[in-house]
Amino acid sequence: ERTQASFYRTATGVEVDLVLELPGNRLWAIEIKRGLAPKVEPGLRQALDDLHPECAFLVYAGDERYPKGHGIEAIGLRGLAAELAGMAD
Repeated sequence: ERTQASFYRTATGVEVDLVLELPGNRLWAIEIKRGLAPKVEPGLRQALDDLHPECAFLVYAGDERYPKGHGIEAIGLRGLAAELAGMAD
C-alpha cells in the first residue's frame, strides 16, 4: 500500500528492472534474473550509485539468500515476497 513501482534506465543503458518507492521515503532497487547463478552487471552497480537505495536485491530462480557485494543481496522470489509481506505488519 502506498508504494509506487517504476523502473530506472538512463540513455547509456544503465538500468534496474524494478524500483519501489516505499512509504517513508524508502527506496528499493530490484534486478530480476532467470538463472540459478545471478551475476551483478556493471550497469546495475552504476544504477545503484545513482539511486542510493536502502535495499538492493538481485532476484533469481533459487531459494538461497546471500550477499553479492556492493550492498546487493541475492534472493529468491519467495524470499522477496516475504520481505514485502513483512513490511505490511
